[in-house]
Amino acid sequence: MNITVNDKKMIVPDACTISMLCGIMNIQNSDGAAIAVGMEVLSPSEYLAHQLKEGDKVTIIRATCGG
Repeated sequence: MNITVNDKKMIVPDACTISMLCGIMNIQNSDGAAIAVGMEVLSPSEYLAHQLKEGDKVTIIRATCGG
């Protein structure tokens, strides 16, 4: 299935969830990330159940430390 993640096209398996996408992208600690599908920001408790659909646009913003 074709989706867009941070403006880059990606092919993921059918029935891919946000949690699966994090695994595919090697995002180890999704607690440090804000993830939106379309214009809806998801809470981490939704990552296992939220199934992506063909053409979804996903935005992932990861927190970084620095000073």
